[in-house]
Amino acid sequence: MLKRSILSRLVPALAAFKLVLGLVAFVITYEKAAALDRNFPYAFYGLLAGGFGLTAALLLLGGRGDRRAQALGGFFLVTATAWCNKPLSLASTSYSSLDLFSLADGLELDAFMAWFLWRFVRDFPQPPVSLPVRRRIQILVRLSAAAGVLLFVINLIKLAVRYMPQDPAGTLQWLAGLTPQRGEGIYYSVVLGLSGAAFCLLLWRAARTVRGPEQRRARLFLQLLAFTLGPAIIEVLLELFAHGYHAYLVASPRRHLTTVILALLPLLTLPFTMSYAVLVHHLLNVRLIARRALQYLLARYSVLAVVMVPLAVLAGYVYVHIDQKLSDMVSAPRVPFLISVIAIGAAGLHYRRQLLDSIDRRFFREQYDARRILTLLVDRIRSIKESAALANLVSREIDLALHLEGISLMVLDPRSGMLADPRNRARKLDASSQLALTVSDASDPLEVDLENPQSPLLKLPEKERHWLVDSGFRLLVPILARDGSLLGLVGLGEKKSGLPFLREDRELLHAIASSAAWVLELDQERSLLPVWQVPPGPGPTTAPELMAPELARECPNCGALHPSYTVFCSSCSRKLELSRVPFVLPGKFRFERRVGIGGMGIVYQGSDLSLGRQVAIKTLRSVSPEDAMRLRREARTAAAVSHPHLAPVYGMETWKGTPMLVMELLEGGTLAQRVFRDGLPAIETVELGIAMAEALAQLHAADILHRDIKPSNIGYTRDGVPKLMDFGIARVIFELRDEEGLEEDDDRDLIPGVAVWPAGDGSGDLRHRFVGTLSYLSPEALRGDPADASFDLWGLCVVLYECLLGRKVFSGTNEQVAERVRSGRVPDFAQVCPGHGPALAGFFREALHRTPSRRPATACELRRRLQEVRANL
Repeated sequence: MLKRSILSRLVPALAAFKLVLGLVAFVITYEKAAALDRNFPYAFYGLLAGGFGLTAALLLLGGRGDRRAQALGGFFLVTATAWCNKPLSLASTSYSSLDLFSLADGLELDAFMAWFLWRFVRDFPQPPVSLPVRRRIQILVRLSAAAGVLLFVINLIKLAVRYMPQDPAGTLQWLAGLTPQRGEGIYYSVVLGLSGAAFCLLLWRAARTVRGPEQRRARLFLQLLAFTLGPAIIEVLLELFAHGYHAYLVASPRRHLTTVILALLPLLTLPFTMSYAVLVHHLLNVRLIARRALQYLLARYSVLAVVMVPLAVLAGYVYVHIDQKLSDMVSAPRVPFLISVIAIGAAGLHYRRQLLDSIDRRFFREQYDARRILTLLVDRIRSIKESAALANLVSREIDLALHLEGISLMVLDPRSGMLADPRNRARKLDASSQLALTVSDASDPLEVDLENPQSPLLKLPEKERHWLVDSGFRLLVPILARDGSLLGLVGLGEKKSGLPFLREDRELLHAIASSAAWVLELDQERSLLPVWQVPPGPGPTTAPELMAPELARECPNCGALHPSYTVFCSSCSRKLELSRVPFVLPGKFRFERRVGIGGMGIVYQGSDLSLGRQVAIKTLRSVSPEDAMRLRREARTAAAVSHPHLAPVYGMETWKGTPMLVMELLEGGTLAQRVFRDGLPAIETVELGIAMAEALAQLHAADILHRDIKPSNIGYTRDGVPKLMDFGIARVIFELRDEEGLEEDDDRDLIPGVAVWPAGDGSGDLRHRFVGTLSYLSPEALRGDPADASFDLWGLCVVLYECLLGRKVFSGTNEQVAERVRSGRVPDFAQVCPGHGPALAGFFREALHRTPSRRPATACELRRRLQEVRANL
């Protein structure tokens, strides 16, 4: 969900308030107003206010995660309020006792039209504009916001002064020029002037700066806007600013009416054209939430109509013929009709439940199947005799119903006083811990949200909060005995769909826990019997697999990992040392060997126990449970981005406060190992740059910045395919760093971490901190500018330079490197690499220019320039 400013929340709320009152005012004043004004069809006020409002609802409600949809939806919403002014004015005059109409009439929210429109232009179309252009647009966004606030506040003052007994110092006359008027004043001059400039820039960007499918979508969008808004905008501008145009139209009422209708009719198609552009051509990230809901309601009400309409017809027939004899009411000519009505009604009444269930299955199959599976599970649990089988059944069926990222059933062992998972999918938990007591006190499922300041789990000790994060649980369902004591718990991970747990889910899980309590009580009583009294049959799982994972033993020579009881390495016979990770992360991964060490952590090769694939597991610095939850969320976002030249992120695990980033294992080594050993040929370097630019374009389109591009962050598969690694969490790692001293660049790690560099004047005054590796930071990053796509593009170009140079571009002490980068003193490629020709020299001269506007503005533009270089090699 997007973070929103106070203005972004307040203006849409006030606009929705005014729109609702405006539509009410339109209805109650329609009959009177339609007869008074013959020059303008009064119905257009209601139709246009409703049309713009409906379009705004589609964008605001369906595009909550898209800045562009929110900005455009806000523009349409405040535009809808402009069509409410006339109805509200009439209603406030006709119903003077209702002050709400007067208040709504004084809220001139169309003053913010330009602000919403400039916010939309800033982010549409993709890819984003260059840094200098974005800064200029941001200035216009703030200017439009300031103008909107000023005009809005001034009109509120006018509304307040209107209720004063006297006009102090002629305030109303002084404010007249700043209020919405026809043909005079500066209100619409400011609003329409700023909005017109935004439309012009939008047209220019769509025509000149965007290429490929995005350009086609942008042009389609602008064509639809021109068709719907163009005639109305031209007509309004002519009436406001063209001298004599309004008088010319008013002189002939028929001509005026015809002109207005022709100009406004296209506006009525706006909800349909906007829905078509957004939903069919995917212009914005808007989910259609209304269509299926309406279809669902229509289908359900159709079933109810099959039941109710025949009964209503039969009741009406009896009422109409109430005075007739029963023999006449059921006379021969009417028998077929009555039998048909009764048969249809009876069939609908008998099969209504099956029909409603089939509709649920059709429209909400996942929820229907989940409800069905969980309901059946409540009965199936009764046939289970021991805890291990119960854990397998419950975990399998709940996961099948809800599609979870993880699930575990923890059972109390009365002899040890520990809660343990018979399937060994989670670490044990002390039944006397504060967490266990909190779960037992919660009769309903307990949500795990450590980022919520109201969560009772925040009061737990840090060790127990780490246990929650390590387990990945988002919901804890207590299993309580008849006396209220805790027999176990069901821990559920987040749904793979990202949807929250519904109320129905919680009720069914509570019923499952109640059924499981009966099985666990019997199993617990059996486990406490003396050995000679235990009935034959499988008993509860014990001992080795329920033990908490212990730290592995690691070979200091070859990096191989061994179980904790091993003393010597089986490969090189060296004595083993204690590792920082367990040999097996329960139910998830087995660590096999260390493959890299960096400033931020250690990288291990491991095996995914569920999928049987080799993975790279990077351990990061220990963090708090709350920060670990943030890292999990960022890793989930990164995992959603895929590209052939991006190393897939499989997810994030934690173990006792240590985050572990799980990603693809690249067995071909890193670019650093190739560059600083032999260098790369020119054609291979350019091909590498094109591949990495494509990967960056995919990341930037998902609003992800890498922030740490360098040779050791580019790896190769066994087949030699280059892939960009370690993306998506650099910003969070940077924000979690407390203090960090200056470090030298370290390219030894396979998947290196993020370094933080203090920038000062050499006197020890640390004014800023930067994320990334010093030699690959852009001049803007060292100056402390806000991060954007140019940071990644600069780093990639430095990497390509080093591929041909065979060594670092910027060398020396940290202070010397920082000064050279900050001042833009990049060695001339034509002088240091004279054998590579003018094409590459010209590319690096522009790509690493000290002036940002001279460089490629986007990853797509960088790829295009590299393709031109490849054609000239």
